[in-house]
Amino acid sequence: MSLIVPALLMGVFGGAHCVAMCGGVSSMLCSGGQDKRQGRSSGYSLAYNAGRVASYTLLGLVVGALGTLDLGLPMDVLRFGLRALAAVCMLTVGLHLIGLPSFVKALESVGAPLWRRVAPLARRLLPLRSPWHALAAGGLWALMPCGLLYGALALAASAESAAMGAATMGAFALGTVPVMLTVGVLAHRVVQAFARVWVRRAAGALILAFGLWSTAGLAGQVGLAPGAHAHACCHHP
Repeated sequence: MSLIVPALLMGVFGGAHCVAMCGGVSSMLCSGGQDKRQGRSSGYSLAYNAGRVASYTLLGLVVGALGTLDLGLPMDVLRFGLRALAAVCMLTVGLHLIGLPSFVKALESVGAPLWRRVAPLARRLLPLRSPWHALAAGGLWALMPCGLLYGALALAASAESAAMGAATMGAFALGTVPVMLTVGVLAHRVVQAFARVWVRRAAGALILAFGLWSTAGLAGQVGLAPGAHAHACCHHP
């Protein structure tokens, strides 16, 4: 639960970033191509988001398993480093949404090589012709480079098992669903709403605050926070 709740909150607070990154794509995909009937659009939206959730959960399973491998470092130290990376990703995305300098583009360039290979496959599914196409498209578009996603993956990689890694990413994915599902149903109205400067800055402030809260927790583990005791993995003379 110590990872699931933060991951869920990352997804919820990161809604504006999700819309900024792929809201336009989502609204186009879930509109059902040439078919504008509300029922068809809603069905595509549900399938698309189900594909995203499944893909994120699978990624969590993989990185959770990798995080348990013996890399020659104490596991407590490794997990601490991964959680610190997750906090840095959140701070970076928060600063970006607020409009302050950040290295979010450099962060998201990490996944660019993979996306260049995946994107052509995703585009072949357009225009969507069935909910199955929407499901597959959601699974592929979940691999789009995203700083917030990388933070959640770092958090999942710090889990103690592959199952917990999957649960962590599943919670993150579910946190993004309310906003992304609304994007699918209401399409451009939601995209335009989240494009407003004050909305983006408010969401950025929430992500930044959560990143600072996570950083404070990490500082407490190493005894840097006022009145904190050092974590068991950090012995002091």
